Amino acid sequence: MEKKLSVLKDYKLHLVALVVSIIAELIGPKNILVGDITIVLSPLIWSMLIVFAIYMIKPLKLVTEKNASTANYMMGVGLALLIAKLGVTSGSSMEEIKQAGLALVLQNFGNLGTILLALPLALLIGMKREAVGMSHSLSREANVGLIQDTYGGESAEFRGVMAVYIVGTLLGPIVMSVLASISIATGIVSPLGASMGVGAGSASMMTAGLGSLIEMYPELEAQMTAFAGLSNLISSVIALPLGVFLGLPLTEFLYDKLSRIMKRRGE
Repeated sequence: MEKKLSVLKDYKLHLVALVVSIIAELIGPKNILVGDITIVLSPLIWSMLIVFAIYMIKPLKLVTEKNASTANYMMGVGLALLIAKLGVTSGSSMEEIKQAGLALVLQNFGNLGTILLALPLALLIGMKREAVGMSHSLSREANVGLIQDTYGGESAEFRGVMAVYIVGTLLGPIVMSVLASISIATGIVSPLGASMGVGAGSASMMTAGLGSLIEMYPELEAQMTAFAGLSNLISSVIALPLGVFLGLPLTEFLYDKLSRIMKRRGE
């Protein structure tokens, strides 16, 4: 109850969120042309950039670190409404989802491919055991819990997973929005395939990526929203068992092999 009251009393944060949301909607989606590639920046991206700018202007003190816990609580409420909307949309697109079927599940195994890229890079720039926590997955909530339970909250692995979690929370939506636009503009994947890809287990990343896709293909909004929502749900559910049985063992195996190779070369 005290937490709810503190959230309601944080009027400055509510006012900032309202004003920034209005400004972001007035700006609207903007297309940036890079050669033949169109990158779409949705209102969500503008709102994040504006709030970040307000936070960096220290004399104002409209948004501070003290507002973080309140913002997290408000995000939970907003995501509950988003999930409800996604559930309704998914129900109206059951035939398309049935046809995708196995692809919605199997595409989550693509997350394991990031280990093969991220782990060697982390070791090359001097990371040690932090690299295990950083590269075993996308480092969302389920994976943070897995690393904490496996190695402990004071471990190097936990510091690694938390670093990626924080960076992903701040920059993930922007990166996902840009990647979704590029993947469509270059013809690498279809619009529905891209909508499945943005559902990586993070609601904020999915919302940003989906917003860009809808701006490019408004006629496919219902289908893309359904695919993204269901893919995000599957990614969230499968993240823990995927990390326990495949992601973390594979990362540990590669870390052991690569660290030995790098040590021998160093000697």
